[in-house]
Amino acid sequence: MNKKIYLRLLQGGLIASLFIVFAVFKHLLFPYITSKQLPFNILMEILFVFWLVFILRYPEYRPKRNYITTGLIVYFMAILASCAVSVDIGLSFWGDAERMLGFFHLLHFLIFYLILITVFRSWREWRVLLLFSVMIATAVSLIGLRGANVYSTIGNTTYVSGYLIFNLFFCLILFLRDKRQLRRWLYLAPALVMLREFWACHTSGAIIGLFFSVLLLFFLLGLFHKNRALRRVSLTVFIIAVIGTVGIFSQYRAAWFQNSFLRNLTFQKATFQTRLISWQGAAKDFKNHVLFGTGFGNYAIIFDKHFDSEFFDYARTETYFDRAHNNLVDIVSTTGLVGLLAYLSIFIAVLYYLFKRFRQNGGRAGRSEEGARRNLEIIVVVSLLAAYFIQNLAVFDSLVTYIGLMMTLGFIYYLLNESAPGIDRDKEEDADESTVSRPLLDSQWELLVLVILLALALLLANRYNLKPWRMFKGTIVAYNQVLRGDLPGGVALYKEVLSDAALDHDARATLVNFILANPGILNTVPREEANAHLEYTIGLAKTNVAMNPQDSLKQMQLAQVLDTAARFNYQDLIKFNYYSRQALEAMDLSIESSPGRAPVYLVKAQMLLARGEKEAAIENVEYAISLNPNYAEGHCRLAQFYLFLEQEAEFGASLKRCVDLDGVSYINSGSLLSAAANYFTAAGDYERALKMAERLAFLSPDTAEIWFNLAKLYLITEEQTKADFAAAQAIRLKAELKTEWLELVKGME
Repeated sequence: MNKKIYLRLLQGGLIASLFIVFAVFKHLLFPYITSKQLPFNILMEILFVFWLVFILRYPEYRPKRNYITTGLIVYFMAILASCAVSVDIGLSFWGDAERMLGFFHLLHFLIFYLILITVFRSWREWRVLLLFSVMIATAVSLIGLRGANVYSTIGNTTYVSGYLIFNLFFCLILFLRDKRQLRRWLYLAPALVMLREFWACHTSGAIIGLFFSVLLLFFLLGLFHKNRALRRVSLTVFIIAVIGTVGIFSQYRAAWFQNSFLRNLTFQKATFQTRLISWQGAAKDFKNHVLFGTGFGNYAIIFDKHFDSEFFDYARTETYFDRAHNNLVDIVSTTGLVGLLAYLSIFIAVLYYLFKRFRQNGGRAGRSEEGARRNLEIIVVVSLLAAYFIQNLAVFDSLVTYIGLMMTLGFIYYLLNESAPGIDRDKEEDADESTVSRPLLDSQWELLVLVILLALALLLANRYNLKPWRMFKGTIVAYNQVLRGDLPGGVALYKEVLSDAALDHDARATLVNFILANPGILNTVPREEANAHLEYTIGLAKTNVAMNPQDSLKQMQLAQVLDTAARFNYQDLIKFNYYSRQALEAMDLSIESSPGRAPVYLVKAQMLLARGEKEAAIENVEYAISLNPNYAEGHCRLAQFYLFLEQEAEFGASLKRCVDLDGVSYINSGSLLSAAANYFTAAGDYERALKMAERLAFLSPDTAEIWFNLAKLYLITEEQTKADFAAAQAIRLKAELKTEWLELVKGME
């Protein structure tokens, strides 16, 4: 096959891969992730076959050796080595549905890079690629700005921000390269759209990264630009920006600062504090896995092991981290020093080559000469990498940022191998063809190898991409069947689509979590059938645990579904004890994996109370509170236990602490809320009583008496507008309450 056909096919394939960012198939599990990664994998696997045959047929196109490519390959080898010693090998190699960042999936980005540096060899080709990337990013931004969700088709504002950083700098590269003055300024339009979307995302780490990269850009221009006046202006802008930034953030205690978005750019931000706790745990654990870490993607093990319940002072949700939210911490924790050094070697090689080329180009930047213009690009690329590196100190990579990184590294490779001005790259390659041997010179052998490799690629794609696709799709169908109340039909569908594969983990968890959240569905089928479905669900939870027995969350899910089975069979003492004993064993393993996590003790306490072990239940709740005395849910649960045990004095004390720590939103028990409202009302504590009554109305909006009692409390506290609204709701549900309400209002007057 003609080399130009290969080139256009491979170039077109890479350009097509950029459009995958638009893929969102709602019928898949985690649609914003799986809809993109699986098609990307399939495309790269097919393109890899053509690339391999191409470089065998035309060896002169093989990528040249350099430290950047070597560093990338070594990094991937380090990841693979960490998989071999991983706590959860399946998670390390295959990843999960929520992230799809296992070694297998990451390998496709390396394929993307290798093809990129092979077939994009002239500025004309690079210009087309960058233009497509910028146009697609602009479309993504417009969808985010004009659509229902600011996260657009990417699904996460953090990922969107990282994606836009790359494309903003790609706009700048296009601006610098274009020699047509009028057309150059057209690149400002997409940049402005992307900046608007970037700001709408409000991603703190990305904002800091972009800001410091712009500062670095001005600083480097101030040092190296050929124009003295422009150097002075750039340095002046840099100094003013630094002084202004220091001045503004020195006012972080001021009320205006605390009420502005700037507060989110400081160490005070709650998410930064939770990440800091996470990083401290990683530092404590480092000595246990120095060389190869816990295994790529296994950060959750470290996070659970060193979890500190101080975490709940800053956040109540998202308390399970599967990533460090810091790329360097994540890499060193899960791949060890070997992985971190390999990763850093990529950027060290980049800086080495760019500095060397910068000096070869004369050591000055500007637009007057070709070498100076190339140095301007080098400054832009260095600033881009700085933005990427800084923002990744608070997040982690995704498909869109991996593609952006590979494109940037590929562009650097192009800069290092770019022909001197005036020389046609294609003619250079034609001149070299005769001096290189071709292993696949015979076109028949070429076709045979191509067909065989394509067949293998399609088999691979079917087994490891299309099969998971069908499983993710089938999981949604099965889940919706259960959601509609058809438990037998849903379970039958789950059995059809699920296997013991690692990527099935999240799919299995959907049924487990549904049963935990909706145990009442078991009463819709005969008891024997319900027990069979419970056994199947327990089996799913056990399969997840078997893949990683040290995962605290998986152990807790297993414990809870076993406890659900025990409660469902509470009339059968043998079955109750059978399931309950296993539930406690799994719960103890969950606690062992995360001993500093307060909620696991509350879950165990609830199980103990169901067994009649009252003192042990109270002890577990009190221990949970001791881990963090400000942990509101612990006090709320203790109040619930004391109400059940009819210990009024202890009930009141715990209840007050629960309310004062803003823990009312944790309470979902109508009986507890009703008792608490009555308790506080009797004590004349109407402020606390109102909080309980409001929560009760929120949970039971169709109960007239609840709204009526809330209206009376509003009337007592002289909140007439709210009282009238609550009374109107009560009367709407029960018309005969109108007379009683009018008499009550008249009596109050």
